[in-house]
Amino acid sequence: MFKKCTVLFVSYLGCTTSIANAEYPIDVPLTPIQQVLANQATLHCPLPELRSQPVTQALDTLYRAMGYISIWQDEARLSAWQTELEKLGADGLNPAEYIVPAAPSDNPVCAELHHSAHYLLALEHLSRGRLEQQQYEAVWISSAYLPKVQMDVAELGVIGLQDMPKAFANARPSLQLYQQLRAAYQQMPQVPDFTPFPGGPLLRPGQADPRLPQLALRLQLSGYFAPQASAGPLEQPISAEAELVSGQPLIYEEALQQAVRAFQQAHGLQPDAVVGPQTVAALNISPARRQQQVRINLERLRWLEARRQQHSLLVNAAGSQALLYRGDELLWQSRVQSGSPGRATPLLDSRINRVTLNPSWTIPPTIMREDKLPQIRNDPDYFAGRNLLVLDHQGNQLNPAEVDWYNPRGVMLREPPGPHNPLGRMVFRFDNPFAVFLHDTPSRALFARALRNVSSGCVRVEQADSLAEHLFQSLQPQQRERIEQQMASGRTHEVGIRNGPQILLTYWTAEGLEDGSLLFTPDPYELDGPLISAYHRVTGLP
Repeated sequence: MFKKCTVLFVSYLGCTTSIANAEYPIDVPLTPIQQVLANQATLHCPLPELRSQPVTQALDTLYRAMGYISIWQDEARLSAWQTELEKLGADGLNPAEYIVPAAPSDNPVCAELHHSAHYLLALEHLSRGRLEQQQYEAVWISSAYLPKVQMDVAELGVIGLQDMPKAFANARPSLQLYQQLRAAYQQMPQVPDFTPFPGGPLLRPGQADPRLPQLALRLQLSGYFAPQASAGPLEQPISAEAELVSGQPLIYEEALQQAVRAFQQAHGLQPDAVVGPQTVAALNISPARRQQQVRINLERLRWLEARRQQHSLLVNAAGSQALLYRGDELLWQSRVQSGSPGRATPLLDSRINRVTLNPSWTIPPTIMREDKLPQIRNDPDYFAGRNLLVLDHQGNQLNPAEVDWYNPRGVMLREPPGPHNPLGRMVFRFDNPFAVFLHDTPSRALFARALRNVSSGCVRVEQADSLAEHLFQSLQPQQRERIEQQMASGRTHEVGIRNGPQILLTYWTAEGLEDGSLLFTPDPYELDGPLISAYHRVTGLP
């Protein structure tokens, strides 16, 4: 995966020079390593920077554990480091970034520290991400609680002095989502480049279409279609693309339909065997691009793990799914409906602090301005048969006929609690500046869709009742009984949640499954492209 680089280290002699530095006692002999750490700027020993702490501080912690002598003269330790370095390729990192060139003969101490700094850098990138998330996919972070307590890079480095595999295992995210995606990345087949599949009219089961040979080839190369030697033209073994692209109309039969359904299922599309624009777009993503996509999603999961608390609810806006964890144990999961491309669910880090039972719905300004007002202006009978209240900002009810809907200042629309309320029976609330929340919904049919980016930014939860049960588990029996009574009353009630789970509204477009296969998701907010470009530019990976 990379060329091993042998570094020659020399023995370091004690030094009796005293340095007036608060880090080291005055008039105590310093080793050459201590001298360089105390005077890095003046001794011209440039070192790579860490994001999480000053590199000299981390190095001082590391070398203090060794008595300020060389770390890398130990051949067993050096060999263990090289072994772990090779493994970083499976994490979508570039091992070559952490290889140290041969030591310059005139400054072996700096070479030693340079090696150690790259060792710490590898641990930091593995545990926190190669890139700084806030520069690429910024997350709004609530100030309502303390950030995750995470073992710092120097502490990981000290562990590695005695047990290198343990240090890297501790740095590597333990979340199953990460572990399975990493395993699937290692198993990605080497698929050759292919000719793009041409667009055209919808291709439906049973139809004839000259593109069918190309479709069969594309699916065979990707492992979704296994032709039988005894079958018809589409099912003959494929030795070269030219042999299949005959241009002759053929019938879209069952075997190929099943292959298309499997492909659609693995790419987050509706498995209906209809080859339309979304399926064509997925077919035409090159194998190299898929590898890049997996790499950046490993990076996203490193970002996620660096934020994730012990009790956390993860919402993937791209794949429209929610997962509740305690530690690495998955407690609950559900399909959700997340924001549409034009009204994206924001990336944020907050904490669930209350649940609203039987909520009313005050229509948000964006929906009011872009959706409701045009409908009201075009339909004089808009309010007939609709359970909508027109209110001023003091909550006083107004007559819709007396409102100037072309200049409706100080007017709100509110739907009372009820079976058709868009928020359903409950809302899960958390601090954020976007006015978004999780909620139940009467729009149940939409959960059957493969692509569920259909909301105005809030997150609709299919299994809202069972999520509430998890949140209410810590309450006393009499409190839970009262909640049931409040729910049955049909009136709005607020239930505070003490020490509720962290909620991370996040985004990833690739997952590894237990069998080692990959599940891709369309990129509804078009975040993959910029991140792939940045990751390629910084890491040098193809």
